[in-house]
Order: sequence, then structure tokens, then C-alpha cells
Amino acid sequence: MDDKIFTEEQNHLTKVYSRLVEMKDDLTSQRRALEKRAQEEKNDIRDNLNFDFADDEVTTEAYGEIETWNRYIDGYNVSSSILSSKLEDVEKLLEGPYFARVTLRFSPEEEPEDYYIGTAQLTEDEYDPLVIDWRSPIAETYYNQENGMTSYEVEGRKIPVELLLRRQFDLDKDKLLSYFDTQVAIEDALLLQSLSARRTDKMQAITATIQKEQNAVIRHKDVPVLLVDGIAGSGKTSVLLQRIAYLFYRRRKTLRPEQVYLLTLNPVFRQYIDSVLPDLGEQNPNTLTWQEFLDDCGVPFRDREHDRTRKENLEKIDAALGTLKPEPAFFKPVMQKKRCIFTAEEIADIIGKRLKLGVDYHMTQVAVDELEELARVRLRKQAHDISDDDSQIEQDDALTPYSDAEENRMQNSGMAIKTIRDYGFLNLKAIGERILGRKSMTAAEYLYLKTALTGACDRNAKYVMVDEVQDYSMAQLMVLERYFPNAKFMLLGDEFQAIRQGTADFSQMEEFFLSRKKPVERISLFTSYRSSPEITQLFAKMLPEEKRIQISSVQRPGEMPNIRSFASEEEYKEALREEVLQARENEGLAAIICISKKSAHKVQELLGEDAPEYLNGKKGLPEKGIVVMDLALAKGMEFDTVILPDADNDRYPGGELSRHRLYTAISRATKHLSILSLGPVSSLLS
Repeated sequence: MDDKIFTEEQNHLTKVYSRLVEMKDDLTSQRRALEKRAQEEKNDIRDNLNFDFADDEVTTEAYGEIETWNRYIDGYNVSSSILSSKLEDVEKLLEGPYFARVTLRFSPEEEPEDYYIGTAQLTEDEYDPLVIDWRSPIAETYYNQENGMTSYEVEGRKIPVELLLRRQFDLDKDKLLSYFDTQVAIEDALLLQSLSARRTDKMQAITATIQKEQNAVIRHKDVPVLLVDGIAGSGKTSVLLQRIAYLFYRRRKTLRPEQVYLLTLNPVFRQYIDSVLPDLGEQNPNTLTWQEFLDDCGVPFRDREHDRTRKENLEKIDAALGTLKPEPAFFKPVMQKKRCIFTAEEIADIIGKRLKLGVDYHMTQVAVDELEELARVRLRKQAHDISDDDSQIEQDDALTPYSDAEENRMQNSGMAIKTIRDYGFLNLKAIGERILGRKSMTAAEYLYLKTALTGACDRNAKYVMVDEVQDYSMAQLMVLERYFPNAKFMLLGDEFQAIRQGTADFSQMEEFFLSRKKPVERISLFTSYRSSPEITQLFAKMLPEEKRIQISSVQRPGEMPNIRSFASEEEYKEALREEVLQARENEGLAAIICISKKSAHKVQELLGEDAPEYLNGKKGLPEKGIVVMDLALAKGMEFDTVILPDADNDRYPGGELSRHRLYTAISRATKHLSILSLGPVSSLLS
């Protein structure tokens, strides 16, 4: 490093850091003053507000006064929220004000301009940024990784610039540790430094080390469906989270966290990634597992561990709706305080006679209005102690509107009306079983039928992100597409990590979304940032030749994977214990990854008192140490050390599914990999 440059950069850092400290003190002071004024206003309200409701005029004045005070309080809340948000940004920057600098020349006649890039914006005034947000358009020049002529986009308009300098920084608060001038990914010193760090129980943001191919995904234009096909360790999940942060930044005025859904593998993985977006100053979106999504949608029974629903069954539901004729079995009685308002037979008769429609979405909507009106008539009769005579229903429809008091009385006891509005009169299970021709339904079939028949869905959702999409069936994707009709989809996965039968391949996904008039744009990621070259070379052998030759690793060379087989259980047991002891001595997290839960429990039995804790999916990873887990739970995670204790021919017998499973298991390791087998090692490794 050049001493002169180092001193100049340290002086600049000191200036920026001092300004941040001043801003923090100023914002803290403003917030305290605001809180003091707000408390004084609240005390004034408590002491002086007089609730007088003697007559209508006085009551109106009292309500007006209350509304005025409410507006004052709302104003304080908004101001407090703005100050708190600014303070959070400043405190975040105090940990490291920026991580990069670009020097740009916009035209030959102009002087070059310097821009420092960080995780949040810092502005001296409205027009003079000290630090620019990594998501700002001009920061794209840093991630393009090309010195010389390059460009960035602003609202669809390309701005050509000359990148004269691309500099990276390693900072510790207000101390400059080092700097690097880099041009291409393989020379990315910060990336290599980040990759060499030990793994923890939390995924880290990759903001400072986003590579060009990853940046293309993060900043990709909005499309109906974006499919990211990335090899193991290519940073798919990290890219997904950075894209969510990017979308929140670019659509800050129109996009809210509750309008974004992230479907993730399991609760352990959700905890593994849950700090990334908050570290970037953004809230986590709705982050759900498949089962949690079903629960939120009101599916009254749990799905099996892995949904086996065939897409043909959902297509059968679509084809049948509109052709079924109403019958009592398709409906449930509507009750009001233990009194029956409608029997199932009456509902079938009313719908069949009056609507002349089959059982479909249109019938349901008309039926809700029809039944609600008739229910009001019957509830009104009960309120007036008039007997409910079915022969009177037609003429009762013409009764005069009831008073506000009557309306309030019925609203206070409106379980019948609520049942009708919530489609509680439909026996969805019976309808589904009739369509499918069997006495059972899967959770996916139930929700698909419910959405198709009632229109109950989330029309407000704008984005649905599905991580590890290769583990989903076509039926599951059909359910998601129907339930989120207005959302754009981002699907991330690796076809060769599909470790179960019956899941969808990417060509099927493309064909399905295209049939729904949602064309798919596909991006591939071939660089592994996770594993050493030696481990990458081993898991790449599980892939087809045309895929294998495109894969590369940017990690520094490490140790060769250790593959051993044992003829006796005693030798195998002793070797396994040695591997566990060594893993405990290594830095970072370690995992014993078994092909199944049964195999994991067997390994624990063999190890006895030396056995690490079994991670069953009910809690997150430990901060350090070693765990035992099954392959399905390990998906998406990475560990400094991985032990595969059951790599024999019985558990990995060859064939496509075994290749996928072994590829997935091996690729969890970053530095150290040990593969053991009792008996001959899998032929895939021999």
C-alpha cells in the first residue's frame, strides 16, 4: 500500500466519522427534546381535556377537541419515527462508514468525482452526499467491476461514465486497516478475506462483496417471473436477500414488508437468515415455511412432511368446477347461538332452485349475497319473536329495511352472517373428495379448491420469493400462483439439489408460468463462493459433464477431502469419534450430516457420550461447536467442517437421486470435509 494514499484515505475517514458522531449527538438531542414536548402535551391533555356529552352540540365539540389532540399526537409519532430511522442509519454507519470508493469522469471536459459507497446514505446537505447507498444507481459502477468506460441506469436511462478507480476498504469504525484497488472478481481482496472468515450461526450480508453476476440478479428489472439457477455455494440466498433490500430501497414509497413473501425451507433456516435484512436497515418480509403458509391460509389439517400432491389433481379440480350440481353433502348448516338458520339441505335447495348454477366461483359469490339476505330476514323474525315459516320466505324478502337498533342487535349476534361471509357454509372437503373420487385430500388440494371456489387470496402481495424452489412440486407452485394472483415471482434453486422424488424441474416451471401468461426470465450462476477448490471439484463430479465444465471456485486452495471406508464397526466407530474430536478443535461451525433422521440417530447411538446435539428443526444453530442433522435440514446452510458418516452404497446406491443427495451434502462444507462409510463407499465416490 502507498503510504501517501493510506494517509489521505485515513484523513477522509476521520472527517466522515467525526461528522457521523456529530449527527448522532444532534439526532439524539432532537429525539429527547421531541419526547419531552410530547410528554408535556400528553400531560396537558390529561389535565385540561373535559369530556362533556350533555347534548349533541357539546358532544360534537368534545369529539372535535379529541380529534385535534389526536392529530398532535400523530404528528409527534411521525416525527419520532423519522428521527429514529435516521439515528439507526447513523449508528449502522458508525460500525463502518463505507466499504468502497469509485472515481468517475462523466465527460472529458469535467474533473473526476469521488463517491464513497456504504450500507446507507449519508448526506452533508441535500446535494452533497458523504456516503452513497449501495443500492443507488451510481453504485452500480462499483459492482460492474470494469475499469474504463461503463454505465449505470437511472429510471431506464443509461448514463455512460469512465471508471478511473475502484477501491475497497477494510475499516474498523474510524480506523483504516487496509485498502485494495481491484478490477475483476478474482482479484477481489475483500471477497477472499470475507470467504476466509469462519462460519457462524447467522448468514452475513454480502453487500461489500457482491460480484458482477450476482449484481445482475440483484438489480434485474421487474419481470413476472425471475428464475435463478445457481450451483451450490453461488450465493443464491444471499442474492435473494440483497434483492429484497434493493426492492425496498427503490420502491420505498410504494412497497411495504407485508407485501413481500419469502418461502423458506424450515424454521432453522429462517433463523439462519433472519439478521441479514435488519443489518441492512430493512425489515424482514413475511417469512414462512410451506406449513406455516398453509396454517395462515386456514387449512384445517397439517400437510404431510413432504407434499406429494400431483398437479393433475389440481387440474382435475379446475375442470370439475362449474359442472357439479349443488347437493346437501356440499354444505354445512349455518347456526346462530345454537339455533339453526339454514340446514345443509336448505342451502342446497336455495342455491339449486334460485341460482341455476353449478358449484363454482360465481355460484359462491352469488350464494353469499343470497344467503346473507335470507339470513337477515330470519334473524329479524327471531328478533321480533316471529315464527320462521319457510313458506313466507319469498314475501319476507320484501320487508322494509330494519332500524339501526335492529341492525345493531343482529350485528352483536351475527355469527350466522359471519359464517356466510367467511364461506363457512361450504363443505370444501366433501366437494374436493367428490371431484377427486377418494375419501381424502391433501393440504395443497384443499387450499387450491378453497381459493378457486371462494376467491380467497392475497391480492395485495407484490412479490413472492421461493428459495430452494427445486424442492417444491408443481402442485405447490400452482397453489402459490393462484393464491398470489398479482405478485411477481422470484424462484431460486439448483435442480441438482432436488433430494426428493416428485419435485418440479425448471423446464416444467417455465412451461407452467408461461401457460398463466407469466413469462420466465432465467439467470444462471456458475461460480462457487463457498467451498474450497478441492471440495468444489469433488461435488462437481456429481453433475453432468456440460454443467461441470462451467463451474469454478474463487476460494484459496485448501485441504483434500478425506474419504475412508471401514470393514468393521469398531474401526468405523473409532474413526468417527476422531473426526468429531478434530471438528471440535477446528474453528467455526461443524456438522455431521446424515442422509436421514434414522441414520442421524444411529450415529448418535454409536458416539454415545461423545455425540453432538441433534438439530431437530425446532431451534436454530448454535453459535459454535458441532451438531448432528439430517440432509433435508442442512439444505441452504454452510459449515466450516462437514462429516458425512454414512456414505456407503446402501444409502447412496447410485442413480440420479443419490447423485443429487451426495452433491448437496458435500457442498455444505467450506474448508474441511470427511466422508466415512461402514462397508464399501458409494460407487459415486470410488
